[in-house]
Amino acid sequence: MNNIEDQLALQGLMGAYVDAANRRDSDAWAATWAEDGVWCLMGMDVEGRQAMVELWQQVMAGFEFAILMPSSHQFVIDGDRATGHWYLQEFTRNLEGQSMQALSRYDDDYVRQDGRWYYQRRSYQFLYQGSGDLNGEYTPLP
Repeated sequence: MNNIEDQLALQGLMGAYVDAANRRDSDAWAATWAEDGVWCLMGMDVEGRQAMVELWQQVMAGFEFAILMPSSHQFVIDGDRATGHWYLQEFTRNLEGQSMQALSRYDDDYVRQDGRWYYQRRSYQFLYQGSGDLNGEYTPLP
């Protein structure tokens, strides 16, 4: 693949991840991860696809809905490995009816296996979490 094809494939990977999350499709969500992937979720590392899916299902069970909307991103591609990051806007409502808006960032390591890109490691952090009027606390990036 040339660099443009790799970039499009990595964008497609995020599209598949977000679509699966928005539809609560745990099988499709799991298919975006390398079998030995690591999900770094707010200071906790979860290793292995099965463990990540179990945690993801637990987290998602607390929401009536969660909608992720990715925006800007950057990639550095080196053969069958790549790094990158994505910014997201998220809208959620929990089972008690409380709504939240978040601005977040994923820092990613990618691996290509058998011609397909997967997440090898994703580290998630909130930049903003609070009400939709943005009166919550913002954490600037270093």
